[in-house]
Amino acid sequence: MSIEPIGFIVLLLGLLSMVNGARFAITTLCLSTLLGAAAALQLPALGGSSIQPSHLLVLFLVVAALLRPAQTQATLASMAYPGPGFWFAAYILFSVASSFFLPRIFAGATLVYSSARDTTGMMSTVAAPLSPGSSNLSQSVYLLGDLACFAVVSGLARLGYARFIALQLIVASIACFTLALIDIGTFLTDQSYLLDVIRNANYTMHTAETISGFKRIVGPFPEASTYGAVALAYFSFTLLLWLERVQSRVAGLATLFIGPTIVLCTSTTAYIAGIFVVCMFVLFCLKRLISGPAKTPHVTFLVITLFLIPCAIVALSLVPDAWNSIAGLMSTTLSDKLQSQSGEERTAWNTLALIAFVDTATFGAGLGTVRASSFIAALLSNVGLTGTLLFAAFLYSLARATGRHMSGDRETHAIGNAAVMASIAQVASAAISGSGTDLGLLFSTTAGLAAGCLATNTSPRRATRSLANRTPLEASASLMRAPMFSTR
Repeated sequence: MSIEPIGFIVLLLGLLSMVNGARFAITTLCLSTLLGAAAALQLPALGGSSIQPSHLLVLFLVVAALLRPAQTQATLASMAYPGPGFWFAAYILFSVASSFFLPRIFAGATLVYSSARDTTGMMSTVAAPLSPGSSNLSQSVYLLGDLACFAVVSGLARLGYARFIALQLIVASIACFTLALIDIGTFLTDQSYLLDVIRNANYTMHTAETISGFKRIVGPFPEASTYGAVALAYFSFTLLLWLERVQSRVAGLATLFIGPTIVLCTSTTAYIAGIFVVCMFVLFCLKRLISGPAKTPHVTFLVITLFLIPCAIVALSLVPDAWNSIAGLMSTTLSDKLQSQSGEERTAWNTLALIAFVDTATFGAGLGTVRASSFIAALLSNVGLTGTLLFAAFLYSLARATGRHMSGDRETHAIGNAAVMASIAQVASAAISGSGTDLGLLFSTTAGLAAGCLATNTSPRRATRSLANRTPLEASASLMRAPMFSTR
């Protein structure tokens, strides 16, 4: 194991998180999820795996919560049956168990594209017989980190940190936009090496690619599709907050910033998933308009999406040069994608993944064994029908919570709904191009925030009553750690 220069900074921030508590830990975690191309640690013994800063910080986040009894209790309560946390824990624990048993049970039963990396960090481009590999262990560690992140964030949201976590996600979305600008600026000035400090992971980097004259925006990530998926998640989160008038000024500003970068990132994943997300928001606003209570932002969004954008497209078609450039970009990223070499490779991955699902009698080959190009195909081929149903139960439980009548404050409920939207946006993006079953720590953060906000016991009044039932010393310590509840 070797520690990268950025790893020493991460370790220092982790130690400070343990000392300073939840606010500092959440701030560093949200910002570190942007460093998708960075490595804090390199593990040559595990096929050259890279440990990202965010995954390393999760360890310190968990320790910080365990050092504070109230946060520990809330973290454990977030996984109680029948809430979303229970189903998420069941899905992850089943996946981890499958990574040990299934690759050995079905060894040689079918051909797969392995998720394991060689010593150079490259994945194999040749199908090989199913067998255990280093990715079984690494993917298990990543998923357990996802579960820990989900539980801690959900527990903190239950204790009244929801507004603070939402604010940090908004700040992270603005930072994501800023890094996209830096990516474009360094590319145009041939200074891309300035970002090498956050592009040191053992991944294949697609940071200098162009399509139809457009620079593919990657920001702090290895490729445009990853940036597009993350930007779409932030866009969904901030847009719903703006619609619901929660942190409306800063959320609206973040939405205005991050939205155009999704259009310009040239990612097929972002375009297709973005259409799905926009349709969800249109239906959401129409429902509010029909059944109420509708606000000015809801009407504004409907006017923009259903009238102004179509008018802008018609007007753009009257300018031949601009229209030809846009049409060429859309043709390359959408209609011609499947005929490209990348499209053919990804189709082959999904085909063998689904064949592996059948050849293993729907049990799956085990977590981290099969590489695919769709989250759905990855679920079926790696954790089988059982794991897929457990994840579906988790998503259903999370989505169902948005319609539950809440007796707590309106702002907390709105933050929970925004987090659900962001989580669904990430699942939609992964369903198009996700290579594995790990949705990442940003998903765990938004899903945990949603579960904590939409739980039945998140109202400030009830949290205050629970503190009143403790000993004076414990209640005082908990109040010092918890933020002030919003009265808005």
